[in-house]
Amino acid sequence: MHILIVSDSHGDTSNLKEAMLLHPEITRILHCGDGEADITALGAAYPSVRFDAVRGNCDLGEVFSLQRLLCIAGKRIFMTHGHAYGIKYGVDELVAQERKDRADVVLFGHTHRRLIEHQDGILLINPGSIAGRFPARVATYVVLDLGDGAVTAEGYEL
Repeated sequence: MHILIVSDSHGDTSNLKEAMLLHPEITRILHCGDGEADITALGAAYPSVRFDAVRGNCDLGEVFSLQRLLCIAGKRIFMTHGHAYGIKYGVDELVAQERKDRADVVLFGHTHRRLIEHQDGILLINPGSIAGRFPARVATYVVLDLGDGAVTAEGYEL
């Protein structure tokens, strides 16, 4: 199963649509915040794609929760935007929380910098900013593959 991981679209859905076109096998998208209105609009436009999202620090509504724990293909996947865990100062607080939740994969955003890293048995993924906003100015995202019990992630740029 291939899952598109994105974050920080900030009102720009064009790059998200392009990533969906580049990966037609995708039937599920996990959005790590700062794109509440984008996910609501795209969910209506793409009814065959399942969208799951969390609320970011720039999302004003109460549509999505601040964090979610999903079980997909037998893997525990924790999603958050990251601002509530001080992610701009490091991942230690987030990893400590996820050891308690026994997550296999932790998804977060907020920094606009892509990261794919294993730490203490947990796969940490920050897809960066699908909008290509500061600091990198390049749109980035990740495709997570949950197949045959293995978990792999590959980063992409638009």
